Amino acid sequence: MERTDLADMGSLDLEQFRPYVSGFYTEFFWSQPGVEHYRLLVHFSTYFDGATFIDLGTSHGCSALALSYNLANRVISYDVEDLKECPIELPNIEFRVKNALEDSAELLASPLILLDTYHDGVFEQEVYDFLTQNCYKGLLLLDDIFVNTAMREFWDGISHTKIDLTMCGHWSGTGLVVFDMENDTLRNSSILTPGGA
Repeated sequence: MERTDLADMGSLDLEQFRPYVSGFYTEFFWSQPGVEHYRLLVHFSTYFDGATFIDLGTSHGCSALALSYNLANRVISYDVEDLKECPIELPNIEFRVKNALEDSAELLASPLILLDTYHDGVFEQEVYDFLTQNCYKGLLLLDDIFVNTAMREFWDGISHTKIDLTMCGHWSGTGLVVFDMENDTLRNSSILTPGGA
């Protein structure tokens, strides 16, 4: 799939997902970058082909949908309960109701993990520590890094290279943690220059 440009994220066509988005997420899913993070997730999906992404925190399934934009990739989405209002049955998304840390091999093999759960800093820290201790080499995308004190403290305490992508992500803060600066996908992308320059 051809990579999208950060400058073009606002014009991405997401209509194929309309049947799967319901309730108050209907407004959020189509919001522009800097308001919501879904278009940034679509953008990230275009940097990979044949990858398996991990979505930690399914909720209503919108992040999994956005990550599934590039059909050459697969998404495994985890939550501890099924909260989806609409059934989502797409060939490149698998939903699992369980603790994702029980599937450690799949997490560690994924080039991109999205972490968007309760935002109390506790599970976020647990995931970050797990990835660090197991020499993870991919990218960790965090939602809501500025939504409360616990998340700000978690973000500030990260020792790996990190990039604030709030201007093209979610208004409440979107951050990218780079576990391996030699990551070819990152080095060859406009992600290192969030303004798209």
